[in-house]
Amino acid sequence: MNHDSINHDGQVVEITDNKVVAEILVSEACGTCQAKGLCHTNGKKVRVEAEAEPGQDLKVGQQVKVSFTPTLALSSVLLAYVLPLVLMFAVMFALIAVTGNQDIGCVSGLAVLPIYYTLLYMMRHKLRRKFKFRVEEMER
Repeated sequence: MNHDSINHDGQVVEITDNKVVAEILVSEACGTCQAKGLCHTNGKKVRVEAEAEPGQDLKVGQQVKVSFTPTLALSSVLLAYVLPLVLMFAVMFALIAVTGNQDIGCVSGLAVLPIYYTLLYMMRHKLRRKFKFRVEEMER
């Protein structure tokens, strides 16, 4: 296991062809977080799809370790939160500067978000190839 990766313990819930679906519990860092009551991921089980490595003998119900690199985590945060925020403000300020009307600028800044997230959704298959998770058997 690479020590430069982010790891979560999980359980295999589905195996098809060369894909493994594991369920992880997202709550490891929630104990000391002040926003844990407001967070939507606190204590939730998340399904993660990963490609099975050749030679792995995984079974449904088996405990596994799901890992991904911190670079992928940062990239996903940039795509999901930072880029849309920058895009929203850029459109908003540009239209306010061009039209001089704050209402048009603000509404347009908000209107760009559904368009952005729709495009992101349409690119999900391409993104899935980039954002790969690894599933490994837990050492006993």
